[in-house]
Amino acid sequence: MAEIARPSFYEGQVLRAADLDLGQEYARGTLARHERYLHTPGIAEGLRLTKDESTGTVQIKLSAGMAIDATGRQIVVDRDTTLAPEDLNSTGVLIPSDTDASVTQEERPWHPVFLNGRDERSTPPALSRGCGANTQPNRTNEAYEISYGLPGEEAALFEPVEITDGPESAAVVRVLIGYVQWNGDANFFDAKAAPKKGLTTPYAGARADEVVARSGTLALRADEGVTREKRPALVLDGDNGGEMRFGLQKEGGDLTTVFSVNSAGDLTLSGVINGPFGKASLWADSGTIFDGMTIPLPPGVPQEKVDAGQIVLHIVVTPRRVSELFPPGTATGTHFKEPFECRVDGRRVFVRERWFSTSNLPNPVIYPAACDYLILASSAGTTP
Repeated sequence: MAEIARPSFYEGQVLRAADLDLGQEYARGTLARHERYLHTPGIAEGLRLTKDESTGTVQIKLSAGMAIDATGRQIVVDRDTTLAPEDLNSTGVLIPSDTDASVTQEERPWHPVFLNGRDERSTPPALSRGCGANTQPNRTNEAYEISYGLPGEEAALFEPVEITDGPESAAVVRVLIGYVQWNGDANFFDAKAAPKKGLTTPYAGARADEVVARSGTLALRADEGVTREKRPALVLDGDNGGEMRFGLQKEGGDLTTVFSVNSAGDLTLSGVINGPFGKASLWADSGTIFDGMTIPLPPGVPQEKVDAGQIVLHIVVTPRRVSELFPPGTATGTHFKEPFECRVDGRRVFVRERWFSTSNLPNPVIYPAACDYLILASSAGTTP
C-alpha cells in the first residue's frame, strides 16, 4: 500500500540529503494534491497571447504568468516572451491548409499552444567544493517549454496520476494557453485565447460542493478588471431573509439589479421573458373563489387585449379542501362529502360538492362550493 511520509528529526541526528529531500517532496506533494483535486487545471494568472505589429512584422508575445497543470504542478513564466515562428514550422504540426494559397486567412486552422513544466538540474559553479570526488548538482530549476499541436489536439485526455503522487515531473503534462494561426509562409498571422466557438482557453477554477461567504454576501463576477463598474455579477445576499440578484455592478460594487428572487419565491425582473416563441410578458395571480363567480384578471392585464387575442390566459382551478362536519343548514347526523364538479368556462368557475348522510344513503345532496385558482396571462411577440 502506498504511503505518504513526512520527515521527523531529533537532537543529534545526522541529516542526510535524502532526509532534506523528503521534506521538500512532502511539501510539494501536499501542494500538488491540493491544486489537483480542489482546482481545475488551466491559466491562473497572465499568460496572454497577443499580436504585435509595431516592428513592421507580426510578433506573437506571451505575457508573464502562472498555470496549473493536471498533476497540480505550478508552471511559472517569469517574464514576457516572444514566440519563435520557426519552432512551430519545425514541429511537424502544420497541415496543407496552413500553406495552401487558395485557403483564406479566415479559413486557416488554429493551432493550440501548450505550456508544460520541466525540471532542470543546474550545474554547480566552477569554484564550488564537494565532499566527494564528483560534485553533484544542488539546484533544480523549475523551467517551462512552449510547444504546438495539431488542430484539435488540445482535446486529448490526460491520464490521471496516483492519488499519493506529487507533481509528475517525469511526464509531459501540457496546459493549453491559446491558439496561433500560420500566415502560409514563414511566420505567425494571429493569436487568440478563444478564436471561435468551440475553441477556448481553460482557466484554473475551483472544485467545490459548498462555498461559504463569511460576510453574508457571495458575489460571482464574469469578468475581471481594475474597476468593477458595468460588469455582470450574481449576488447571493443573506439579508432580508435571503435573496439572489443579477445585474451590472455600479461604481462601488453595488448592483443595478435586473433579476431577483427572494427566499419566498417572489420573482422580479425588469425585462421580458424570451423563449423559443419570441419575447413574452407574463402576469400571474391566484386566490380563492366561489361557485358562479368570475376569476379576475391579473393586475395590469387589460380586458380588451384578452378579447383581441393579444394576451392568452391559462387557468388552473383546484377544489378547496375544508374540514366540515355538516352540510349547509344541517347540524346533526353523520355526513361525508366529495368533489362533484370543479371547472372553468372562460373565466367563470363552476364548483360543487356532493354530501352524503349515513341516514339517507345513497341519496346525496349537491351544494355550491369554493375553489383555489391560478391564472397566468402571457403576451407573445414576434421572434427577433
